[in-house]
Amino acid sequence: MFFGIAFWVNSQAPRPTPNAHEILQQLVQKEDTATLLHHKKELETLFSTSRSGQAALEKAERRMDYIQAWANARGFIFHNVNVTVRTGPPQWLAPDRVRIYGAVSARYTYAHRTGNQKPTWFGLGVYHWYTLADTKTGWRIAHDEFIDPLNQETRLTGSAQPSPIRVPESRRREAMSPGARRALDYAAHYCGAAPGCGNQMRYNPTFEDYNWNGGDCSNFISQVLRAGGFSETSAWYWDRYSKEGSPDWVNATRLARFLQDSGRAKLIAHGTFAALATPSGPQHLSAIHQLQLGDLIGYYERHRTVHFAIVAGFDPDGYPLVISHSADRFREPWDLGWDHSTIFYFYRVHYPVSN
Repeated sequence: MFFGIAFWVNSQAPRPTPNAHEILQQLVQKEDTATLLHHKKELETLFSTSRSGQAALEKAERRMDYIQAWANARGFIFHNVNVTVRTGPPQWLAPDRVRIYGAVSARYTYAHRTGNQKPTWFGLGVYHWYTLADTKTGWRIAHDEFIDPLNQETRLTGSAQPSPIRVPESRRREAMSPGARRALDYAAHYCGAAPGCGNQMRYNPTFEDYNWNGGDCSNFISQVLRAGGFSETSAWYWDRYSKEGSPDWVNATRLARFLQDSGRAKLIAHGTFAALATPSGPQHLSAIHQLQLGDLIGYYERHRTVHFAIVAGFDPDGYPLVISHSADRFREPWDLGWDHSTIFYFYRVHYPVSN
């Protein structure tokens, strides 16, 4: 009897290792779709009942509520989101628990409720560390560590705006300087994990990645400005030996000050979304109508500049679009992920005529 039992146990085939990448891909696609379409019940089924799983669910629910509030306030309609996930090697903590890195690339399709209503899309890339757990009801998200670009207050200062802001066609078609063109070409090539970015959706390896060390937005914008023709200075530089940027290069508050003090950029407007969107003057235009390709937008919260992005285009209805890092954005509506307590700063960059 003993040997029979031993033979039976040893003859069992080993339990196959689940494909962590496929599991994560399915969960994230379902999560982003439920978040976009405001399907709360569907969203709840994707997270474990553990404390960390429920904390991740709360983040997803705040993101879901913000997206809906922002779309309603700005007159947008989201149609769908398509997600791909680039993963690292899974770290199996147990047969039913795995930790895995995922660069989530999400392509959002949207249109305006009024105007020409032509569908278009933007890309968003976010870097996560997930823990997945095999529960009684299947694999679920048990932990999600990432910098959330859409985890914002749902009270939007521009919610009283009657219609989306449309930059005039004449402004959209203005010719760019060669420096601005070089800057935007660099931004689109190295913007990272967002759909639409070049370089196989990876950063420029020449520079350090600060995503997990305070954010990479200013480091990236400094690279963009350098590609646009600006020479490094004793205050604003990238050290090739230490592989670090100077404070004016990597810190958003310091970069904003440097750009103005050096004369490389001029502040043309600042204020809340509602203030910037309010028409004034004889032409009855808002400050947002002044934006042109190659301008920079600074995002000011908690008494300091916390983010930078470059104006990279306009959607079919004239809404300004930006490219940035942390999170990675490719031609995303310029204020998505911001607003309630944000003061926006618009900078006109004086790109060099030549290198």
